[in-house]
Amino acid sequence: MGGFDYILQPARYEDIQASVLRAVQKVKNRREQQEYYSYGKMMYRRRDVLLEGLLKGWYIGEDVQLASILEDFEKLECPIRADTPIYFVLIQLLRWNSQDGIWNRDLLKYAFSNILSELFAQYGQKILLVQLDRASLAFLSYSDESVFMDESALRRQLTAFTEVCQAHFHCEVACYSGPRLSPPELTARTRELFRLRNRNVALASGVFFPNESLEAPQKHVDPPSLKRWESLLGSGYASLACDEAQAYLDHLAQSGALDAENLQLFYQSVLQMLCNAAETASVPPGEFLPEQKLFQRSLNTYLTIDDVKNWMSHAFRAFQADAHPKKDTKSQMEQIVQYIQNHIERDVRRTEIAEEFYLNPDYLSRLFKKEMGVQLKDFIVAEKMKVAQNLLRTTALPVSMVAAKVGYTNFSHFSQVYKKMIGRSPAEDRASQTEKPSDFSV
Repeated sequence: MGGFDYILQPARYEDIQASVLRAVQKVKNRREQQEYYSYGKMMYRRRDVLLEGLLKGWYIGEDVQLASILEDFEKLECPIRADTPIYFVLIQLLRWNSQDGIWNRDLLKYAFSNILSELFAQYGQKILLVQLDRASLAFLSYSDESVFMDESALRRQLTAFTEVCQAHFHCEVACYSGPRLSPPELTARTRELFRLRNRNVALASGVFFPNESLEAPQKHVDPPSLKRWESLLGSGYASLACDEAQAYLDHLAQSGALDAENLQLFYQSVLQMLCNAAETASVPPGEFLPEQKLFQRSLNTYLTIDDVKNWMSHAFRAFQADAHPKKDTKSQMEQIVQYIQNHIERDVRRTEIAEEFYLNPDYLSRLFKKEMGVQLKDFIVAEKMKVAQNLLRTTALPVSMVAAKVGYTNFSHFSQVYKKMIGRSPAEDRASQTEKPSDFSV
């Protein structure tokens, strides 16, 4: 009848108490079992999420506690042990051949996982796929049976995967892998594959192994036409010079002559050529020098062909015939001041102005300070306060409306800045209209 125990009468209070306590304990045990059961079901449903969190650091080459990972594998019913033979594959998404067909990252990962699972299931293999970043995925292949695919089968299935990506997803990928290994060897293999990926500067699609060099074969390559490009820049034909430079890079890549060293040498040569051309054309270095991020990459890692081509598109633009209608710096400062005054109602930022005038933001700040004698940020604030003071003294607009008209959405912040610059709060300054206007200048 669902009872926990029975007591014969007459019974002592101690016996009744003990029986009740045993019943309470049984209820607690039953509830704990139910909680563990519910937790287990939740864990199983979120198994893929848990595995991804467990694997991501391992897949990007971080030093990990392998024993702990293998223990977690066991808890998640994933039969990978220290001696389990595995393959590890790094996938690089190179480019989309159709802008209309770009897939959402999560959806693409789901599709890739299904395709790879189907391809590798033909050899009794299972995969654990993880998204590493916007353009990289990685997976390991294993089997919970005694059979295992050989290296030729791995190459064949990865080649099939690249073909599926091109035909059905309209994207090109590169797969980097190597011989069979065991889990303790994975961290070293991961780092090796990332180095292999970095050397693929031409962004070639296909399947690559560490023992198959990506370096270009030794062959004669015509040197870049640096003197011609410099002459074109000096004559204002920057677009033509950029087209020729990019076409030269494409030719190197298509002929198999583009490797990491050649690309780095080309980048440095073009940078030196631009410096020479800038002296003649009076173009400030800040307009064509690479951004800090690209500069750091050129020092610490391998550049790609896309990195260099994108940089040249920006750098060569500074030499266009219409880029500098007036070569003197004073004229450029006048244009910058005019731009600030024309956009006084917005929150004008340094980066916006730099982009408008094709200048490096840091260079813009130094140039403005040198020519105008005041920091760019302080000048913008001062111009806003000039306009605000004029509106307060000549109109009946509410102070909050005046703040909005000079780009301040926070009324309290506007009042603080105004008082700091003018010496009075907006309300106090409006009330002093009968007084002589202050000589406010920067």
